Amino acid sequence: MIKPLGKNVIFNPTILHRVLQNETIEDISKHYHIPTQILERKYGKNLYVGQCLIINTTNKKYHIVKPAETIAGICKQYDISIDELKKKNNITNIFIGQMLEI
Repeated sequence: MIKPLGKNVIFNPTILHRVLQNETIEDISKHYHIPTQILERKYGKNLYVGQCLIINTTNKKYHIVKPAETIAGICKQYDISIDELKKKNNITNIFIGQMLEI
């Protein structure tokens, strides 16, 4: 879908990516600056050459929870409220390795 952002600006947040030989989920993730977990959740861990991936490149931010991190600490880091983070991710607690939308 193409979305106009003012008079002369068009932003297309979706890209069709065709998997190349020897390309990994990690390669694609780094190229588009999105967490590997998003692609794995949608396509699994194994890709095949020629597979078409729909990549959503909206400006969403994600955070992967690290050991000893707290909800309050993460919220402070990104300057958002605890309620906002909990609501956006439908959570009450967090765990190591969890991916949170900021």
